Amino acid sequence: MQERMPVLREEKKRSRSSRKLLFFLLLLFITLLAVLFFRSSLSEIARIEITGQSALAPEEIGQASGVVVGDNFFGFRSASVEERIRQLPAVEGVIVRKKFPGLLKIEVSEYPQVAFQVNASGGRELLLANGLAIPAKDASLVTDKPILSGWRDDDPWKTQLCEALRRIPDNLLAEISEIKPSPTNVYEDKIKMYTRSQFEVYTTVKYLPDKIKYLEEMMQMMDEQKVDSGVLELLEANTFIPFEMYYDPKKNVPNGSDSKSNGSKTDGTKTDAKDTQKNAN
Repeated sequence: MQERMPVLREEKKRSRSSRKLLFFLLLLFITLLAVLFFRSSLSEIARIEITGQSALAPEEIGQASGVVVGDNFFGFRSASVEERIRQLPAVEGVIVRKKFPGLLKIEVSEYPQVAFQVNASGGRELLLANGLAIPAKDASLVTDKPILSGWRDDDPWKTQLCEALRRIPDNLLAEISEIKPSPTNVYEDKIKMYTRSQFEVYTTVKYLPDKIKYLEEMMQMMDEQKVDSGVLELLEANTFIPFEMYYDPKKNVPNGSDSKSNGSKTDGTKTDAKDTQKNAN
């Protein structure tokens, strides 16, 4: 009879046991590496880089982020940090990125600086496009911005004015030195602006973004006509009026605020931008 070879079942069992042992040893090794990694400096925030801010101090943004050097690199989400920084009133947008190993990059976008004001204590404050007033840490930040004077802090037109100033090109915004409220029965949002080239400009908060282009055109016309001062009205009509015609020489106050509010000349006839040159003559 032919003899049969026995089945080596025990050898298979040993092979399976060896694979299991190898797997557990490998798992233990990986676990030890993970523990060592998370206890090492490689798993920590080594540097926080903050860019894009000018009105806010880096310390303010860093404090708002809730993250400090030494925190676990994997212990927080970038979106959570962004949400905390957005709570700062001056911040319009923020992007937070992690860069291994150990770098946290925070890129901030503040609301544009559109004007400044002097507070009750005599200190200068920057006004942002959302109407927020913050202390001006650097005097050079306000040299090319108009000053807002005579405004109440709770005046809603002041906030809307800041939003409107955002839409004005920097070169034209730098030409405006001061803006005051000058409301009338006809225009509750009427404002009076002074230019650095010695003109007084009357317009409204609502008209300002669209009318500002006519201010540039009219001032160029005045320069060509060698006229270096006067009153410019940018209302329903765009009008130039010499100071001596606009102001009462005895009282030194505007004549007939209602007619001026309607953008009329002193003789009652309205003028558009095309008539400006004739008025200058």
